[in-house]
Amino acid sequence: MRELLSDLNEKQREAVLYFDSPLLILAGAGSGKTRVITYKIAYMVKELGFQPERVLAITFTNKATREMKERIEGLLGKETPVLVSTFHSFCVRLLRSHARRIGYSPNFVILDADDKRRLIKEVLKELNLDSEQFNPSAISSVMSNVKNGLFALESAEVFYEKLKPVYDLYNRKLKEINALDFDDLLLYGRELLSDPELKSYYSRFFQYVLIDEYQDTNRVQYEIAKALTEEKGNICVVGDEDQCIYSWRGANIDNILSFEKDFKNAKVIKLEKNYRCTGTILEAANAVIENNRLRKGKRLYTDNPKGQPIGLFRAESDLEEALFVAKTVKKLVNRGVKPSDIAVFYRTNSLSRVLEDALRREGIPYQIVGGVKFYERREVKDILAYLRLSVFDSDVLSLFRVLNTPKRGLGSAVEEKLRKIVEVEKRWDRALSELASQLRLEKQKRAVEELYQLLVTLREKRDELPPYDFVKFISTVTGYSDFLKSEYPDDWEQRLENVEELGNTLQEFAERSSLIGEELYVEFIASLTLSSDQDEIEESSRVTLMTVHASKGLEFPVVFVTGLEEGTFPHVKSSETSQEVEEERRLFYVAVTRAKRQLFLSYSKRRRLFGSYRTMKPSRFISEIPSHLIREVERKGEKIQHPIKSTVSPSKPVKEKRPKIVFHKKFGKGVVKRVEGVGESAKVTAFFANYGEKTIIMKFLKVLG
Repeated sequence: MRELLSDLNEKQREAVLYFDSPLLILAGAGSGKTRVITYKIAYMVKELGFQPERVLAITFTNKATREMKERIEGLLGKETPVLVSTFHSFCVRLLRSHARRIGYSPNFVILDADDKRRLIKEVLKELNLDSEQFNPSAISSVMSNVKNGLFALESAEVFYEKLKPVYDLYNRKLKEINALDFDDLLLYGRELLSDPELKSYYSRFFQYVLIDEYQDTNRVQYEIAKALTEEKGNICVVGDEDQCIYSWRGANIDNILSFEKDFKNAKVIKLEKNYRCTGTILEAANAVIENNRLRKGKRLYTDNPKGQPIGLFRAESDLEEALFVAKTVKKLVNRGVKPSDIAVFYRTNSLSRVLEDALRREGIPYQIVGGVKFYERREVKDILAYLRLSVFDSDVLSLFRVLNTPKRGLGSAVEEKLRKIVEVEKRWDRALSELASQLRLEKQKRAVEELYQLLVTLREKRDELPPYDFVKFISTVTGYSDFLKSEYPDDWEQRLENVEELGNTLQEFAERSSLIGEELYVEFIASLTLSSDQDEIEESSRVTLMTVHASKGLEFPVVFVTGLEEGTFPHVKSSETSQEVEEERRLFYVAVTRAKRQLFLSYSKRRRLFGSYRTMKPSRFISEIPSHLIREVERKGEKIQHPIKSTVSPSKPVKEKRPKIVFHKKFGKGVVKRVEGVGESAKVTAFFANYGEKTIIMKFLKVLG
């Protein structure tokens, strides 16, 4: 064991050897926290005589659990029964042992997302509530937020006036069928540990509890940790407040900031030596994150070489930015850098499209992490299907895709009828006409006739509207925007951004090719077909594209952070309060500290939004990096040409509006983000400083300006 301890630096060794009181290990990016956790467990078992089955290590993902188990087994042997678990898995074990205390039998069923939605549909039916107005997916999301403590059930009724009876009946039915949903695992785990007898038993049973990624814990997880360790103070948590980037899913930064207050006589050990980044990258990261107020305070250092300056490219447009990334990647690969050593980050998934196009044109293989390629995303394929039908009369494959998207009450029986018809009638117009004549239910017959008329309208409008406006027209006239809101309540805005980005793509293609009318769409669709017919490429030979959120916990020799403009990164919807801006800054800090050797930053002076170019300002985070650490990248070689005139009429740019302020008697003043509908029944989504984002009927609000 002494040989193992010699592998650690002074602070790591101190963290492994300390057991006198609750311990918070503030582990900066790249500081070797996993090594510290596993060595501490090995030291407990080998040197201090802890029983391995009475040591509990909690992580946040199954992947992290597997990796930690493998490391512990490498130190202690394959048969070492240390309990390494996620919070949810630990609660399942707890519930299996004591289910009867909460009115369940031990063989309870855990519902997945689909099971949960089906049960919600049954509840709505029993309560005579319209599943169109009370969308099961949206209700599932809201109830999950309630159970995770993001807001109270009473507050949630701002979204759905009759949510409480739905919530109560849903939970009653869960018990009737001896089932728990994912959120219940934590809630009932906490409930069991609130029982004095069980709390005493488990706090005595576990000799030591370690929790990784503590900055990501929510209120319920914090209370579980406290119940297990409060009596003896036998807890060690590892985390980094500067990497708390998940508040939108319940993570509470106060858990790590208030550790010394919550656990008596707590000791804090800071791991500030970074083993990952160059001196230049680390100095930049420190300079940026020091602008945050909500932090414990630490400054990372490294023995690594200073390394190259940070490359900064000021692009004239998003197209030029993407071209810069693709050309630079190509140069790096030609110099011997492996594609798998290169990562390209962006704030939201919709920004990947222009980057993908540029990489594809340069013949650079890539993979998307945490998502699918832009043209393979469901919402993009759906809108493309409508677009294809406006061009190709015989595209029956697209016809089946749009038949019930958005939902029209045309189920599998109708689809089967259509399949038989298209064996004879090869055109969508004739096929739909024949289908309507065969249907007996008036509602279905009318739905097919409306779809037919809709497709005819799209064919007529195709050449009348600019490309971006035509995509927007498809989304509007089909009701696709409302469909996304109801089907994907958690990420409908991001999906809608992808639809808008498809419009940008088409507008850009039109301006670059100077094609118009049917020829434009035929060529555009053909270009997509050719680009998707690539051979499979080995994982090890691809450049990685991902959102910054998806990059947490990873590292790459070369990193590009793109889209560094105000409104993009920091995101426009996360810039209204100091807390939101600080989380965006932490997100940027995470992005920067993923880079080991080389870091490139870029922004666009003009970015295409809503079909037209908008002037953008560089992100405030760029100016927070000391200028001596940055070297601006000069423009060389190929440039993107932007036509002064175009054969296609561009959409008019959206004028900037002053924020509208409203007042609610409970939530106070709020900034309006969007309004759906008109008059007193309009739904207003506004951000309230102390309550977050709320959607409220207009009649309950007072407009202040």
